[in-house]
Amino acid sequence: MKRGILVFNHEEMEWRVWIGQQDYWVDQGYYFELRIQNMYFKTVLEKDWDWFVTLDHQVRFILHPNEIYKVRINIHDYIRVDTPF
Repeated sequence: MKRGILVFNHEEMEWRVWIGQQDYWVDQGYYFELRIQNMYFKTVLEKDWDWFVTLDHQVRFILHPNEIYKVRINIHDYIRVDTPF
């Protein structure tokens, strides 16, 4: 697991995970751990009217585009933004 931050890209209107100086794609259905008060919760990214995560399959938490969230990801499950397809 790698530590990073979850940041909203206002130009692309989507979330990105940053690990150091590298950004990674993140979209609906992606799993990661979200840090809240020094504890990490397993989450999945979802969207209806707003972007939100479901914590431990029980609680929904709305993500605000102007906030930065600390996360941990399994880097092998993510694609770097600059990777050619």
